Amino acid sequence: MPMQEFTDAFLPSPPDDRDGFLSSRDAFRSVPAEAQWPASICKPLISALNKMTAHKSRCPGFVFEDAASRSSHPRRLGYMKPHICCFAADNVDLVRASKKSSRIEFGYAELFIEVKAHPNHDFFFDPPPDADANARASHHLALNYDAEDEAVREVNLTFGQHIAYVTEVFARQFRAFYFSISFSGSRARVFRWDRAGCVFSESFDVRQRPELLCEFLWRFSQGSAASRGHDVTVEVALPDEETLFRTLIEQEISIQLSVRGQQLGQAIRQHYLPGKATAIQVLTQEAPDAPQQTSRFIVSRPVVSPLSEVGRGTRGFWAVDVRNHRVLFLKDTWRSISSGLEGDTLQHLNNMGVCNVPYAAAHGDVPCVLPEDEHEYQRTRTHEYTSRPWVCPTGPEERRITQLKHYRLVLGPVGYDIRYFSGSDELLHATYDVLAAMKDALVKDSRLHRDVSVGNIILVRQGEKSIRTGYLIDWESSCNVDKSGEAMKPGRAGTWAFMSGRLLADPDGELKPAIQDDMESLLYVVLYCALHWLPHNLNKKDLSDLISLFFDYRKPLRGGVAGGIPKLLNAENRHLTGKVTFASKTLQEWSDTVMNYNAPLGDSAEEFKNKWYPDELDTFWADFLRTRTLAQGDRVLNEIERPRGPIESFCTSMLDDDSSESSLDSPLSVGDRTPNPVAASAHEAAVDIPSTTGSAATRVTREASRKRRGVPAASQPKRARTIRSMPQTKPAGRVALRRSERIREQRSRG
Repeated sequence: MPMQEFTDAFLPSPPDDRDGFLSSRDAFRSVPAEAQWPASICKPLISALNKMTAHKSRCPGFVFEDAASRSSHPRRLGYMKPHICCFAADNVDLVRASKKSSRIEFGYAELFIEVKAHPNHDFFFDPPPDADANARASHHLALNYDAEDEAVREVNLTFGQHIAYVTEVFARQFRAFYFSISFSGSRARVFRWDRAGCVFSESFDVRQRPELLCEFLWRFSQGSAASRGHDVTVEVALPDEETLFRTLIEQEISIQLSVRGQQLGQAIRQHYLPGKATAIQVLTQEAPDAPQQTSRFIVSRPVVSPLSEVGRGTRGFWAVDVRNHRVLFLKDTWRSISSGLEGDTLQHLNNMGVCNVPYAAAHGDVPCVLPEDEHEYQRTRTHEYTSRPWVCPTGPEERRITQLKHYRLVLGPVGYDIRYFSGSDELLHATYDVLAAMKDALVKDSRLHRDVSVGNIILVRQGEKSIRTGYLIDWESSCNVDKSGEAMKPGRAGTWAFMSGRLLADPDGELKPAIQDDMESLLYVVLYCALHWLPHNLNKKDLSDLISLFFDYRKPLRGGVAGGIPKLLNAENRHLTGKVTFASKTLQEWSDTVMNYNAPLGDSAEEFKNKWYPDELDTFWADFLRTRTLAQGDRVLNEIERPRGPIESFCTSMLDDDSSESSLDSPLSVGDRTPNPVAASAHEAAVDIPSTTGSAATRVTREASRKRRGVPAASQPKRARTIRSMPQTKPAGRVALRRSERIREQRSRG
């Protein structure tokens, strides 16, 4: 986008009073057109950006700081920081006082600037200034380079680093959108990022056109927090609210995990860090004609955090309802503008009497600003510009950009996911509860879940029961079925590792899911949990090979990705699962029987024919639980080998919650100090997230290294949707998930 149009489109017009505006004349003449090192650009650029007189400044109320040198390892991936960060003046001292090992800059950066030394290091190659719409449509911004060129690999690396910085800002701040700037020598581009994608300006020389950047910074400084991308429905929790949060969270954890003392203290840290409590407002409406109401919820540490800049960006927290003093689960996400509301779906399921599904305590789209009479909601805007005459594609493939809307859903009850089952008894009882929910939803509402996975089943302790109840959560991918029992929405949906073999084998997404596919997913949930955490005969290598092949296998096919072949072949001959013998004979009996229900084998074909239906499986499973004695507390931790690839390296830093000081050094109020409310509303939403900056950059670096050594490129890493982090406690009868297990889980979510 032309730079002036970019400023006009994305920043409000400033007040007529420009008395504080510092003249743009020769504003950046001290910035060299090119240099040998980025530092030679940064120093004069910071000086020019911070220039002020007694009554005028370049960006009033904001300070630009050298952030790159504020790192314990400035040149190491995963530790690197942007060259320059812009902070609100009220927060500069807080940042300066922090340790270099912290990631505080990402929690408070209003925008950042990444610098390359030479104009040739620009991420993109602009078309000629006089190019018409047709010429621009055929001009590929990123394809005018030799992909084998070392300089090109360096450019790709730095752009991946830029994206990783934005991803970390989104993970640590509550944001609707974000601005960043890239300098290549004295040439600049400005980027606007949201959850749907990115729009960026044409390159311009700040030495020749200083007024373009000066006007952008002036408007940026004169606008509201919302106009700079902040979600102003989030703010610092009051001290008494934080105390209430701690008290109620502690009580709920004690009930759910049945732990006390040190173990309870460790479990609390999963949801709460002292001094880091945030108040989130949820705007909801009971009925179309009813007045809107604002509910206030206190959260601290997320249990779900996004690993990607684009997409739904789902974050989840245990939350405390300030009004009713309940512990609930708050889901903050970006939904497709064309999809229905998950809260409406849950309320309908509850009204229909569907068992073992959560209830919606509050839900609604997130407004741009409060009070409640405002009706403009936070949404992505990237899609608005796809057909403008100045548009240039960034690659040969046409990309469909979907509009997303910010949405919050508050659910009850809270619990821990199925991977925290205590033993065979609880595993099979909880998953039977989920089968009951699936069957109920189909019978009472003609609805399929379409994403049955370990991440979408939680264990909830109810009353004095020793075995926790299984709840099926995350109904946003669900849909109704037609008279034949097939989903009205064709195509794959859900978590790759647990999809049925036939759906995985369909790269075109033409097949329509049915209840049998959800039942197969539930079978794989039990198998996955049993292989990881129950005793069996496989050694570490054989177990690793089986899990990798059965749950992760995929390959490119007809422009898409296909999988499922190991699952389909296993249904025919049990060539994979037939190698497994569980220590529990009862569990082995259940596994063999249900696999025969799913796909009868050999001599049992006639006996199990036409058994793969909800009623048949329900009858068997209920009778099995009633007549068999299952082991309790037989959970173990089975070691697994897995080669480390780029995505594992990236996720390791993201998931290593407690291994580094940086994960705890977040930009929050400390003692009596109160940060700027809006910046602190960012609070680092994901205060336990270390650096994300090793992702795209690490992948590019390693691929380049492979090429130099003549090693074939690795297959495409699996896309990560969210991390579902685990409590840092090992309650009696439970073994905490290893970090590698959490990595595999987040990798599998598509």
